[in-house]
Amino acid sequence: MEVPKEVDFINYNNLNNLIIFGGIMVRSTGVTRAQKDSEIILSWLTNKQSIHTQRQYRYIIQHFLEFTGTDLAEISVEDIQDYIKSLKLREQKISTIKAKLMVIKSLFSYCLKTGYLLLNPSVLVNNPKVNDTISQKLLSALDVKRLMSHTDNLRDKLLIRVMFGLGLRVSEAINLTWVDFSIDDEKVNLTIVGKGNKPRTVLVNPSLWQELQGLRKEGIDYLFTVAKRNTPMKRNTAHNMLKRVGKKAGLGDSLSCHWLRHSHATEAIKGGCDLSLLQQSLGHSSITTTQRYLCLRKNEGSGTYVDI
Repeated sequence: MEVPKEVDFINYNNLNNLIIFGGIMVRSTGVTRAQKDSEIILSWLTNKQSIHTQRQYRYIIQHFLEFTGTDLAEISVEDIQDYIKSLKLREQKISTIKAKLMVIKSLFSYCLKTGYLLLNPSVLVNNPKVNDTISQKLLSALDVKRLMSHTDNLRDKLLIRVMFGLGLRVSEAINLTWVDFSIDDEKVNLTIVGKGNKPRTVLVNPSLWQELQGLRKEGIDYLFTVAKRNTPMKRNTAHNMLKRVGKKAGLGDSLSCHWLRHSHATEAIKGGCDLSLLQQSLGHSSITTTQRYLCLRKNEGSGTYVDI
């Protein structure tokens, strides 16, 4: 069968989902029962493990579709490009724009794979280049100690220490429960189910483990709770706390919880941690993601290790 020119960008693994009717290529049922955009979007979102991710992706796609004012099948390359331009005009950060475009690309890719759409216009839209600003979001161990000394209670102090000391994402830290910890041969291990529902195990410093015992309350499963209830802290609560504490500590109010994860990685490398172990501890799928921390060591160079 000769494929019409207008479907050059079809994923040819999906040709079984296409039929020719009256000389026109149309979609068959494919591997999805979805018959309208709302149904395929719901199917796509269901594959996302995190409720937070589902909500965030739903909001981004809803905003994108409101901007285009058309169905997924009618969206063109120019529609997506115009959307990106509108985000730039609103002075959104390049990193934010790139993240939104990746969500749009994910949806179109899913629609193509399931046979819901014949074309994926998003593959022709280039990702905006993001300047690496991680080096501007680093805290030293001394900075972190200053943060902890300006907290109002033990919960906030230990949340900061856990995110920095273990390199956890804020969502991972606030959802920690006591059953996530295990002691094997006098070593304390913490099992994390992270991004993409991928489990990993990190080693907990004995002094941190001892200090965490101060958070234990009878009948309470979570370490970092709201008041005396068995309810974990909210992400916004953690972020707002860090901004407030950062301002009090003289570090500004632009800090975010992810800065602590970045800082953990750079401090670990400076201390001699090898990349493969750091990748395992952070839960990165690819070591390429971990390697970006290699270039963030200011005021250092290999020349200082060579004497002639």
